[in-house]
Amino acid sequence: MTTGNEQDILMRLRQLEEENARLRSAPRANSGELVVTEGDYNGHPVLTFEGRGKRFSIGLKKLRAVQEVWPIVEKFLQRHKSAIGNYSHSDDDLQI
Repeated sequence: MTTGNEQDILMRLRQLEEENARLRSAPRANSGELVVTEGDYNGHPVLTFEGRGKRFSIGLKKLRAVQEVWPIVEKFLQRHKSAIGNYSHSDDDLQI
């Protein structure tokens, strides 16, 4: 008979195995393309961005803040697109 703690460990192990399988099947970030994966940090959901520069993660609160001001972000990107190359937003650009 397993205890509650053992069940938690087994459930976490299954989650890690699923995440590992997903990460192995994802395109490689070193190919230059942006790869976005969903994960968790200390039990909190995050998105991790890899590929075009330094790897970083962002959580729900910051993503919600960005979502609330997205029109401002779009205008900023348009004004500075020469500084970042050919910026184009497309659902095809993100791989989650």
